[in-house]
Amino acid sequence: MMMSNIVRTTTKMVSPFLVTYSIYIMLYGHLTPGGGFQAGVILAVSIILLMTAHGSKNLEEKVNETWFKMIENIMAISILIMVSIGLVFGAMFYNFLHRGTFGLPISGGMIPLFNIFVGLKVGAGFMVIYYALLRWF
Repeated sequence: MMMSNIVRTTTKMVSPFLVTYSIYIMLYGHLTPGGGFQAGVILAVSIILLMTAHGSKNLEEKVNETWFKMIENIMAISILIMVSIGLVFGAMFYNFLHRGTFGLPISGGMIPLFNIFVGLKVGAGFMVIYYALLRWF
């Protein structure tokens, strides 16, 4: 079922801002309140908003559940590799990347990278859950 033209147009206008905000929270989550989980939820909501407004069948041709499962698995492996590298350097989640200038995204060492991995994993996970619930309707 497709929504009205007003809803579809508004969704097309709002969704890029949600994706941009999600990326911002992923990159600056260690400097401001937020982080990977919040960014992943916002990213998933922007996609779910598009799918709801334009009909899930129309967007399913371009992006399907397999893509989200693949992204979720790749991010889980990436997080495990990051933890393993930290263990090699001496402790789990050891900050093995050099810290930069305070207040910049690179200043957090491996935390921004971890936020990106978690954000993509959570976003993909929420999309897989959405697809599972979509099968019931």
